[in-house]
Amino acid sequence: MESITVYPKNAKQKSLLKSLLEEMKVRFEIASGKDETKLSEKDFFAKIDKSISQVENGETKHLSKEQQKEFLGL
Repeated sequence: MESITVYPKNAKQKSLLKSLLEEMKVRFEIASGKDETKLSEKDFFAKIDKSISQVENGETKHLSKEQQKEFLGL
């Protein structure tokens, strides 16, 4: 199912939307204003370089099909 991102202008709108979603029994989550999942460009490339180094040094793990399914919750 698709997701919908809503940006209420104030606390009153947020409260009203929350009440409406609860009444409709719609699953939702309220995230903080700061998106902590975003990386700076420098951090992004540092992670990629680290991963490449790990592969070159043989520091990787191989998971069986069952372990993959368990990890992914399938």
